[in-house]
Amino acid sequence: MAEIPSPEAAANDFVGYEVLIDFMEERALHELEGDIIEIGAFLGGGTAKLARFAQNYGKKVFAIDIFDPGCDSTRDLGGTRMCDIYEAFLQGRSQLEVYRETTRGFDNIITLDKDSKEVEFPREQSFIFGFIDGNHQPEYVRNDFHLVWRNLVPGGSVGFHDYGFDLPEVTEAVDGLIGEHRDEISEVHEIKDKHILLLIKKTLMGGCPPTNHGN
Repeated sequence: MAEIPSPEAAANDFVGYEVLIDFMEERALHELEGDIIEIGAFLGGGTAKLARFAQNYGKKVFAIDIFDPGCDSTRDLGGTRMCDIYEAFLQGRSQLEVYRETTRGFDNIITLDKDSKEVEFPREQSFIFGFIDGNHQPEYVRNDFHLVWRNLVPGGSVGFHDYGFDLPEVTEAVDGLIGEHRDEISEVHEIKDKHILLLIKKTLMGGCPPTNHGN
């Protein structure tokens, strides 16, 4: 069963976004042209960290969340639904209100308060990095990947949370996407202790077949 974070953690994220920022810095993704996208913001702790990083390079963060904790009925290996975990943590508080308070003061966050299946971006909107931790049902994992991938610049990266953890449907969906897009992926990078998998998009010059580099 996934852990329910303590209320004191509300201003933080429950993933460990520092490893994502370290990854972007190590790969110099900030030198690419484009913005950052996050699907599944929950209370905005990670969103704020991404926005602080993005500010340094004049970039925006697009945060997509339906802000309805009852929408995700995916069950973990213990049988607990994700929506029950979210609602237990919120204890009646408004998810959107907590998010707004957490992200207050950032002028480079564009919040899209809607179902990710209803979001579309124009062709000219480019992303250097995307992180997917929204609805954990397989159709959403696939939808959210394509939403990011089609606008991801060559050399950019998209990451998934809950890979290889207690939501096997997520892992299965991600593995399927890797198989389908193998020719477009230059590297598969796993951060096992954070249950994160990152895919790097091939550059225009092509690249080597996908390799695994876990740590």
